[in-house]
Amino acid sequence: MTNAENIRGKKLKTLLADLKSKEVDKQILAVQEMKIHGNETIVEPLIQVLSTTKSNELKQEIVDVLNNVKSSAVPEKIIACLANDKYENCRQIILASIWNSGLDYRDYLPEIITETLKGDLIDALECVTIVENFEGSPEEEELNESLVILGDYLTAHKKESSPKIDLLIEIGVLLKRMNDSI
Repeated sequence: MTNAENIRGKKLKTLLADLKSKEVDKQILAVQEMKIHGNETIVEPLIQVLSTTKSNELKQEIVDVLNNVKSSAVPEKIIACLANDKYENCRQIILASIWNSGLDYRDYLPEIITETLKGDLIDALECVTIVENFEGSPEEEELNESLVILGDYLTAHKKESSPKIDLLIEIGVLLKRMNDSI
């Protein structure tokens, strides 16, 4: 480990400790510093705080970091948090961060679809945006798995009529088009 990596690691440890502080101002400063010094290891601690804080200012700072973090290692961490029921109250924010970040989440399409189905209309809307903003199509395997997951859900809810179901059908159409173009 180089000296610079060692210093960065210590700085990150300090910021993560400050994030756990009971003082909101200290937490906000830590999150602001994470914009500069953070990496993929900050994702879950940020979402953990996001899921429990009452401070709107702190929430906004965290959302800003999640929407702008640029590391290819981040999608795996975000998807793990999305799938964690402990962070269910953050699902919409996590889904929004997926398309806001501009990172490649195509390999995680089945997980995104699965978690979207657990949510509400806004979650489905976020999922439409994610799919529409993919640069290129997911691999055939991810598309097929996603279509099966979505198809099973829609079949089980075929008697329902709601805006959420309409959006899920729209997602299915988008995925089918992508699949047909492979």
